[in-house]
Amino acid sequence: MSLLLSSLLFSLIQQESWAFVVSWKPTSLVINTLLTNNSKRPSSTPPSRFFLSSSSSDDDDATTQINNPHHHQHHDEFKGTDAMTMLQKYKDYSIQDSFNLIVMGDLHLEDDMANHYQARDDCLSALKELSLLPSPPSQQQQQVVATAEANTCGSSRSRNNGDIMIPTVDSVSHHHDDDQDTVRLKDLLGPMKKVAAGELSLAQLEILLQEKKQEGGSHLINCHLVSLGDLGRKDIRHEPGDAGTTQSFLDARDYLDSFELPYDLVTGNHDLEGLDEFDTDDANLQAWMKCFGKTQPYFSKQIGSRTLLVGLSTVRFRDSPHSSHECHVDQEQLEWFEQIVANHSDQDGWKIFVFTHAPIMGSNLRVLQNVHLVNGCAWMNHCCPTTRSRFIDTVKISPQIKLWCSGHFHLSHDFPDSLSRVHQCTFVQVGVVGSKSTRDHTRQTRIIQGNDREIYIYTVNHHNIINAAVGVDECKCRAELRLDAKIDLQSGQMWRNNTTDKYVNNIDKETISKMTTAATTTPSDPWFGAYIPQEEDGCYLESPSGKIASGKDMDEKVCWWHMHDGKVLGVHDGQIVEYDASTLSPLGIVVNRKELKDREVLIVGDDSKVVVLVDPETDEMEVVHPNDDGSYWRKYQRNKRIRQEEKAREMAAKLWLERKRADVVQPVSDE
Repeated sequence: MSLLLSSLLFSLIQQESWAFVVSWKPTSLVINTLLTNNSKRPSSTPPSRFFLSSSSSDDDDATTQINNPHHHQHHDEFKGTDAMTMLQKYKDYSIQDSFNLIVMGDLHLEDDMANHYQARDDCLSALKELSLLPSPPSQQQQQVVATAEANTCGSSRSRNNGDIMIPTVDSVSHHHDDDQDTVRLKDLLGPMKKVAAGELSLAQLEILLQEKKQEGGSHLINCHLVSLGDLGRKDIRHEPGDAGTTQSFLDARDYLDSFELPYDLVTGNHDLEGLDEFDTDDANLQAWMKCFGKTQPYFSKQIGSRTLLVGLSTVRFRDSPHSSHECHVDQEQLEWFEQIVANHSDQDGWKIFVFTHAPIMGSNLRVLQNVHLVNGCAWMNHCCPTTRSRFIDTVKISPQIKLWCSGHFHLSHDFPDSLSRVHQCTFVQVGVVGSKSTRDHTRQTRIIQGNDREIYIYTVNHHNIINAAVGVDECKCRAELRLDAKIDLQSGQMWRNNTTDKYVNNIDKETISKMTTAATTTPSDPWFGAYIPQEEDGCYLESPSGKIASGKDMDEKVCWWHMHDGKVLGVHDGQIVEYDASTLSPLGIVVNRKELKDREVLIVGDDSKVVVLVDPETDEMEVVHPNDDGSYWRKYQRNKRIRQEEKAREMAAKLWLERKRADVVQPVSDE
């Protein structure tokens, strides 16, 4: 303890915060503090003193006790004030595991960067307003302090027990005035800077040291940023700045640097789309890593004493067997991920937050069926049956994984299933900030705030500018900051903000109409809240036989069943869907609405079940055959590189024929 304190005091001296006169006694370290010109204490006030004494119990379990004989002898200007009462009440609160985290979804930088820079400023303003959540002392720490005070003062005083009341989140307000034990760092910093060092606890001295070391202002201590990828321009023009080009990486680096916060990032599917510049996925990936100074595409970063950020990147585009836009983590990353989770156990108090561009199968997040589900690129490793379930399998056995953030769908945070809870892990959908990449006219960023007791999940609504009071007669415009959920890490419970339902009803109707018209499968709900079959939902067919559904009731019919080979099929939203057998997440469309219209779905055969589509008027029959790999869902979208190569060959052939025809048909000369 003395070594830690000596280091702390030396750092404060270097920062020119205080000068110290130190003397040693056999059982204690006595420190006389003399405030420098940075202090607000009147020059006539004598220096204060505090003692750190060490004692051992009979069982040789040594503990360090913090005793201050001048505990109640505050300076005259603070005597009886709320500031000193607050400092005393929260003297043992720490920010060692407190953090604020900006999580940005698909960036897709635009020619006009006004919206992106507005989003940056919105997020930084939100961080300053939220400040940090200091952690109350653990029960063990409280017992140590209580024992020390009892030994020193001869009596035990009533103390805060460190338990935090967690009310149901039922308003958009991000202030928690009803939670008397919740305090923000910004509320403590002012009073802490106005008193002598001897009036502060060791935890408070550590806070001041962190504040002094932090560049950019006292409210940005322990703040970080994670980008979920898809950096470049969304509309491909075959020029620098397109998604996947070196220029897009450089532009994104400049943008992320402008936050002036430590950050990390993962690749998205579009980040390897630089087909005009790079011949291979590896060359494209190496350019991305070089730009951001990385030696591998994945990352782990410790942001608190027991909080770890982990990011996994997609590493293939040209080499994808089906859709190039499938996000795929390779075997090297999978093994690294499983090992790093094992090395940071729940028993040791670790909290792990994971970041991937696409969500994982089994996360129960909302799916955009007419884009991602129909093309087999909704989930991480969507088209790889041997690895796609390893992510959720790791979550199931790893209670230290508390949070998993993903983007990819360009959907808002306003849908109920933009947050989901599976086991102890909260899955978080992250929206977009660009006006050209949003699907529903919302522009949003997530802010994750936490300490060792709780996590808050916020939305910054960049598209919703409100007037915020900053003084008695003054207000300013800022983006709405909305609390979406609160997680108690001790009980594992999560509270949701039930006011987000009102936002769903305000989704742009014109946008929905356009999306519905353009949809491949013409779904009734273009945002598609994916149906996840459950054994208790009452529509499982134990022994399917004969007619399952017909055109008359196809839209309302929901049922699912196992084929003889273990594959899971179902009728939902007027189409036949295949589900992953282990997680029951939707894999893809087997027969879409247009193909199924007015036909009956039959299951025939005894041991070997066969799906048959029958036209009731003509008795024409079509058997739904499995694919070569045993799956049933149709791979509608093929690899983009292959499609481009085919298109190039077709264009070359067309030009050749046009030239040949021009050579044959020559004008006849008059001579």
